[in-house]
Amino acid sequence: MSVRPAPRVSVVIPAYYSVGTLSGCLGALERQSWRDFEVVVVNSSPEAETGALIRERYPEVRFLQSPVRLYPHDARNRGVEMARGELLVFTDPDCEAEPGWLEAIWSAYRQGHEAIVGAMDLLNPTWWEQGVHLLKFHWLLKGLPPGPKKCAATANAAYSRRLWTKIGPFPDGYFASDGILSHRAAQVGSPPWFEPRAVVKHRHEHGLRALCVQRFRRGQDYARAQLTEMYPGAWSAQLRLLFSWAALPWVLIRAARDAFQCGWGMAFLWTLPVQIAGHALWAFGESLGALETRIRGRFGR
Repeated sequence: MSVRPAPRVSVVIPAYYSVGTLSGCLGALERQSWRDFEVVVVNSSPEAETGALIRERYPEVRFLQSPVRLYPHDARNRGVEMARGELLVFTDPDCEAEPGWLEAIWSAYRQGHEAIVGAMDLLNPTWWEQGVHLLKFHWLLKGLPPGPKKCAATANAAYSRRLWTKIGPFPDGYFASDGILSHRAAQVGSPPWFEPRAVVKHRHEHGLRALCVQRFRRGQDYARAQLTEMYPGAWSAQLRLLFSWAALPWVLIRAARDAFQCGWGMAFLWTLPVQIAGHALWAFGESLGALETRIRGRFGR
């Protein structure tokens, strides 16, 4: 009996009460033009629907049901433990990849890039979702030129197995683990390379209250990640984060530059209130997170 060879690419997807969007994500993977890949789904929500969906409609998907709740990056780590490919590709269950997604990522990898981040597009271009999309992904918009980026957002990111063994796994307990891993990749000479042809489309279904809470808490989390994992002991990082709110105008200028460069200019202007609020909440979260981290370090708590 012959043994099926390992695929070249493993697509790892974390799931948590994601049954409503996961089918669209997996269906988009079935339509990929490049076929030498496997899919690994790690679900940590205590429900049976996700497993049933995969067994009934996507039996080729490798599936793990976690008995405990996992942070998304912790779930990705579990998925990598199951994966067999030489290129580890990450996306989210509320994303749908364009048909040429994996082909473009593999092409970038074959050109020598071991950390890759693709372009983020939008599934539902309502006023609200356009604003949230620009807030979160203005620097990864479809149509921007290829080149190095500071962070490979795990809704559309890839790492070679060789690089992963050097810098992985994602650090436990952070939502900002993608930023930490991207920083580690840059430190060993492989900064994430932006490949605009590798496009996934995202949903942004949370409302105003959920977005505000998320932005503030993610800002806190990112400050803690920078001060404990990325720049430990660096006074410049502490000062920058404590006064993060002061950089809000510069953040908006960069977002406007990116938006107008690739045809999102009118959307940027139209949704400016959403972006200002979201960036401000992140900045104040960073400042508070830096202060909290500093106090804990000072008093050993």
